[in-house]
Amino acid sequence: MCTVSFIPFPDERFIFTSNRDENPKRAATALHELEVEGKTLFFPQDEQAKGSWFVFSNTNQFVCVLNGAFEPHLSEGSYRLSRGKMALQFFEYADHRDFINMFEFEGMEPFTFIVFDQGTLIELRWDEKELHEKMLSTTVVHLWSSATLYPSSWQKKRYTLLEAWTLQKERNQAEVMDFQLSEFPFERSALVAIYGDRVPDDVPVETLSVSSIRGTKNNFEFQYKRKDASAQFEKSVQIK
Repeated sequence: MCTVSFIPFPDERFIFTSNRDENPKRAATALHELEVEGKTLFFPQDEQAKGSWFVFSNTNQFVCVLNGAFEPHLSEGSYRLSRGKMALQFFEYADHRDFINMFEFEGMEPFTFIVFDQGTLIELRWDEKELHEKMLSTTVVHLWSSATLYPSSWQKKRYTLLEAWTLQKERNQAEVMDFQLSEFPFERSALVAIYGDRVPDDVPVETLSVSSIRGTKNNFEFQYKRKDASAQFEKSVQIK
């Protein structure tokens, strides 16, 4: 589904950015708002499944979902809950620890779930057998790509490119978004590297949009734009 990056800056600032690689029929057109357990959630909504791959709140929390865990998998077609709706349900819990301990992962399709919880960055991967939890540093660059769309060699290459680019000078949010759209687009050849020549020529997947949060101690600055320029919106949220 995505290529996602976390870029740190001094004074606990960061830019977190997600490309969305998906069927154009599932493109988001507006930013939705939802009240859950005293939290105000904001998210671009998947127009088909009604969930979201990227959800943030006024409580210094955000989550981002990528399809697949460590390796490509064959979808069984029917699962207990969509991963996009799981992203929304995360905010029904007090924090990431309650979510890990209490959410029912059994019956979920494999995923990678990036969680930012009041200054803590966590990577969760579910492979249909076990939940793998990894605490991450917020002082180094991170990059993730969906295991269902990109082989590990592509992920490593993109990480190297991103890290080198960020070392040249301090980048702003608009630059990061443009960089990811131009340098990390979906390519059919990535699927061929995983699945071979049986990949059809007309794969119904493309890089639809880029979403990004610029985070500080006091607020989130969210921006979203479609690659085809058909939709663009932003939201500034003060953290409680």
